[in-house]
Amino acid sequence: MKRSVTYAHALLRVAAVVGITLTVAISSVPAARAVTESPSRTEIVRIQQTLQHLGLYRGQIDGSHNKATADAIMAFHKVVSADRTSEWTHEDWQNVRALAAVGYDIPERPDEPDRIEVDLYRQVMYLVEGGDVAGIFPIVSGRGDTYERLGRRTGGAHTPVGDYTLIRHVAGWRYGSYGPIYRPWYFIGGYAIHGSKVARPQPASNGCVRIPMQDIDWLEGRLELGMPVHVWVGRPSSAVAAFHLEHLAASLQYDIV
Repeated sequence: MKRSVTYAHALLRVAAVVGITLTVAISSVPAARAVTESPSRTEIVRIQQTLQHLGLYRGQIDGSHNKATADAIMAFHKVVSADRTSEWTHEDWQNVRALAAVGYDIPERPDEPDRIEVDLYRQVMYLVEGGDVAGIFPIVSGRGDTYERLGRRTGGAHTPVGDYTLIRHVAGWRYGSYGPIYRPWYFIGGYAIHGSKVARPQPASNGCVRIPMQDIDWLEGRLELGMPVHVWVGRPSSAVAAFHLEHLAASLQYDIV
């Protein structure tokens, strides 16, 4: 399938919002600067600005390695198929340049300029507005095992792959048999995109698509009922990851798109 939503499109859109130019955004990325275990506030500001330009960070540019910064770093690592940690390294500056050259790997859908794309392999979600990537979020999807509900085995914890639309929304907390979930946007049956307090590197949910609390808050004024939602398994950006993806797809009976 042809991929067309590029880094340039996304960065130009974000750049217009924050009042920078594409040239400044790319040239401000150091060629190879290592960030230590205790980076300075200046270094964290540079990281936050870079992640903001990429559509990954929506917090304050304050030099604080807070939860929003950590979640954005993990999301970046997921996008580029790096180690899924919340710590920034000198290799990440190289990954920024590589991402600028390659672009975001999501399907082209010219008839759906506003939509949600969920990549279960990389564990990220894309918000597309006007055909451009407006935001990227780390997700936690179904972990793939069998779980119990009210003491009874209920089936596999899988996130359904397919093409859906947002069909129902609760603007606050919803309390159900699985416990409370925050601001859920349902896309099929009881499966929803909702807020979670913990961002994990690997699938861990009962089947819903979890994203950080601050990100579901940010999306509150941007999502709407009827918006298309596409859930798929994307191809990784390395041969090693590709090997694991083939086995993952076979075990979960997913089609790789």
